[in-house]
Amino acid sequence: MILVIGEALIDLFENRHQAGSFNAIVGGANANVSIALARRGTPQQFLARISNDGFGKIIRAKLEANHVGLDHAISASEQSTLVTISLDSAGVPSYAFYVNGTADWAWTPEELPTDADLENMHATAIQFGCLTMAMGPGNLVIEDWAREHFKQKSVTISHDINIRPALGFERNHERLRVERINDISHIIKASDEDIHWLYDMADGEDVDKVVWKWIGDSARHVFITRGGDGVSVYRLAADGSRVRFDVASRKINVVDTVGAGDTFCANLLGQLSDVDALGTDPFDRLQNLSDDVLREFVWTAGIAASITCERAGAEPPTKADLAAVLATL
Repeated sequence: MILVIGEALIDLFENRHQAGSFNAIVGGANANVSIALARRGTPQQFLARISNDGFGKIIRAKLEANHVGLDHAISASEQSTLVTISLDSAGVPSYAFYVNGTADWAWTPEELPTDADLENMHATAIQFGCLTMAMGPGNLVIEDWAREHFKQKSVTISHDINIRPALGFERNHERLRVERINDISHIIKASDEDIHWLYDMADGEDVDKVVWKWIGDSARHVFITRGGDGVSVYRLAADGSRVRFDVASRKINVVDTVGAGDTFCANLLGQLSDVDALGTDPFDRLQNLSDDVLREFVWTAGIAASITCERAGAEPPTKADLAAVLATL
């Protein structure tokens, strides 16, 4: 079972055909991951702080309709987080955030699962990232909790960096935060745009140096998404040599890219779960996977993400949707 921890919020999508009007859609990177996992049939639980307000009821209803596990979700008194989203002519989103004092960031240690809770859940992985690991005060609470599980080697920890510069974060602070969380993660997913912003790099500048620094001499696995150019996979071979391989993307007509990275994460983790590559002694499990197996998993996860890009908003494919597209390739 994969435990996803993080934000579940309301995305207010600008109506392209009616200026000044917005459609309220359930969003948040970690909510999207949970829905994508549920739609592919992967056992999961979503640990979120869901507001009791009207928007919170919409959030909970959407998650329940998609069979997302909410056994450990928190019923919060704070208001829901709101994000307005506008799309450019290529379908690429820009964001504005209303986050002060909202439900998603108010985590306390008592709200997080104990070791016994994780064992009873049969949890094999923790997935987190994006705003949940950037917004205080709850981000530091979750970070301390995750660090203990990293030390115990009890579950696989997966970090989707998913930077949101529109919130006005200070670049150096964000870089140090991301590197700190990467150090307690077994799997890291980032976009090339994330790295360019974090390290103040020019578009097209090589990100390999940054990624190899993240990996160091560990068995950490890093997946860098490059939009229409596919995904680059980084790992160390058993003899310690560096391995990078690239997996092409499927060519599509993009509607928008909202939720594409979340869908990729979910489908990658789901496949790793299918072959028992998540759980205790995480680095050993990952190291045992061949390059060919990883290449297949990344290709399939990329196809799932491409299906999401063919749809308006974050609407990940079901297992049947994905199988239907794969059968045509």
